[in-house]
Amino acid sequence: MASVSSTTPSTVSNASTGSSIISALGSGSGINTSALINQLVDVNKLPETNRLTKKESLLQTQISDFGLLRSAFSKLESASSLLGNPDTFNAKSASVPTTTLLGITKLDAKASIGEFSLNVDQIAQAQSVTSGSFASQTAPIGKGTLVIRFGSWSNVLPLASPPVADAFTVDSSKTGATITIDDSNNSLAGLRDAINKSNVGVKASIVGQAGAYKLLVTAPSGESNEIEITATEAAGAPGLASFNFNNSTKNLTQQQEGKDAVIRVNGLTVTRSTNHVTDVIEGLEFDLFNKSSTETVNIGITADKSIAEKAIRDYVTAYNTFLADTKKLIGFDSEKNEYGSLRQDPMAKNLVQQVRTQMSAAITGVSGGFNSFSALGIRTDLGTDGTLTIDDSATETSFRSTIDKHFDEVRDLFIPKTSSSNAQIALTKYTDKSVPGTYAVNITTQPSKGQLIGAAIAGAAGDVIAVDTGSVGKTYSFTAKIDGVATASINIPAKNYTSGSALAADLQSLINLDANLAASKITVSVAFNSSTGKLEFTSAAYGSSSKVDITAASADMADIGLSVASGTTGADVAGTVDGAAAFGFGNVLLPALNSKAEGLSMQITAGATSGNITFSRGFSGTFKGMIDNFLKTNGLIKNRETSINKDVEKIKTDMATLDRRSQSYRARLQAQFSAMEAITRSLKSTGTFLTGAFKALSNSSSDN
Repeated sequence: MASVSSTTPSTVSNASTGSSIISALGSGSGINTSALINQLVDVNKLPETNRLTKKESLLQTQISDFGLLRSAFSKLESASSLLGNPDTFNAKSASVPTTTLLGITKLDAKASIGEFSLNVDQIAQAQSVTSGSFASQTAPIGKGTLVIRFGSWSNVLPLASPPVADAFTVDSSKTGATITIDDSNNSLAGLRDAINKSNVGVKASIVGQAGAYKLLVTAPSGESNEIEITATEAAGAPGLASFNFNNSTKNLTQQQEGKDAVIRVNGLTVTRSTNHVTDVIEGLEFDLFNKSSTETVNIGITADKSIAEKAIRDYVTAYNTFLADTKKLIGFDSEKNEYGSLRQDPMAKNLVQQVRTQMSAAITGVSGGFNSFSALGIRTDLGTDGTLTIDDSATETSFRSTIDKHFDEVRDLFIPKTSSSNAQIALTKYTDKSVPGTYAVNITTQPSKGQLIGAAIAGAAGDVIAVDTGSVGKTYSFTAKIDGVATASINIPAKNYTSGSALAADLQSLINLDANLAASKITVSVAFNSSTGKLEFTSAAYGSSSKVDITAASADMADIGLSVASGTTGADVAGTVDGAAAFGFGNVLLPALNSKAEGLSMQITAGATSGNITFSRGFSGTFKGMIDNFLKTNGLIKNRETSINKDVEKIKTDMATLDRRSQSYRARLQAQFSAMEAITRSLKSTGTFLTGAFKALSNSSSDN
């Protein structure tokens, strides 16, 4: 009986004891106390269970509805993305007749509008040269180097034996290649592969048949893409000289000369080195197939505003759909005849309101009167649900009139735009941190390039010089350091120079051929100053790391005014943006960190002093930035979903706590009812005893 009367949870939790309690319940009183306990526990638990279940159901619905809200924002952002693409507003269409002379390959959004008549007078052609015959493709051909340079030959007579040529003029703007032949590739096939791997546009192949193989070398097409090849043979392994094709020796035979394509555009003659023409008419690319002395191809390019108009109309439709979809979540859903689960969620309502506010706001950085949707003839219905309507009337303020008469202003409203009041200050970049607006720029230090100027060349008169680098006993070699990168030894080829500009072109080509400079993407320009008779070397880079030094020079280099010398160092640009000191590197100026202009990047041309730059993200950029803040991984919606999930987990914990409290309550009731049943049984036992005693006494009295 002691176990039955105990009220401690540890005793109740014991399986055998609990079983005895349950079996004992009702045994004395006759009442179904077990069912009564269950009912009392359920009544006690039910209100809190209902509250937690209802709350969990709401939270789960909110999680689902935040997913729907996220999807609604994402769809609207996708619809707005087309409005931020410049091609949407710069779309063009072209009319082209049927012709065999050319074929249009690309019509870009930046194409110039107009009518163009094209005549193809000549198509481009690539120079090709061939070697003598070789008995084997794999036999050694000699070791050393072959230097390939680009330029133009004058009066090369194809198939002449030996070939005849006046002179090769190097194109110093183009970088050639140095081909190295060693034990790993000492064969005709190895030379072919080495040329092809140089990736400078020169192609080599082996033609012929067994016992009579020739190397065919084809340059890129174009008159100034013809090639000069100069061999330097390794000691003890001669043979590469048989591939010489230069002013001194021509051991290769030219099969065809290089030619430029010649085109007339509206009567203006232009030349291009390739038959794939990309820049004769801006934004229009075409391939040339044939020439004709009689046929004219007429091409018309017009603006296609329909692409932009459709994108705007589609966005208005998408926005109205967004309002309808989100109303079901934060307002009353008439289809379900109930309020949405996010009706009382302040953040969800605030996000939708931000979008609605953006639709009526003016875009920062957009000047003029067309800086909002309403200015375009797109009205907001403020009286009902805030949907947009497009005014297609014939009035001056209608959408139709705005598209027809103010299309450029419409474009500026939607797409990002940068501008500068000074052409020497170019705004080239912006980031997410950049705040749209207008900023004053002042330049305090001009950017400059490192430069070295040689001594005057003796006897120079204007561009005329008299320097023969092929003179017996003379050596013309030097090493340089450009922007901190040292070159290998550079040898000037044997040549009788009568022009200072020709000498400068050769020096520029030879320096830029250096492998160390090429690997670092460093170049230098060399010019001959006909007024001073001096060579001028200028780094292509701006800034304090820009410098040109001659680190070693043979004595004979003095003939062209060069000796060991250190040039002047370039300077980094310096200035202020919006009154705050900016950071300069080379000719790039960056606003101060943590300023409104942070993230903007300006390219400064020497000579600039001041100007104003203006930056606008356009509607699409501004809208995308706002929506991205909602949708990103650590964005507002994700943070709210995380908070709701924590609330769901807390409800599960509260449910478990409620179950434990209910079990404790059940145990207390069982203990209490067990005690009651024990008392009842004891009273019944006493009553039975007394009844028997009274009966016995009664019987005894009768007997007497």
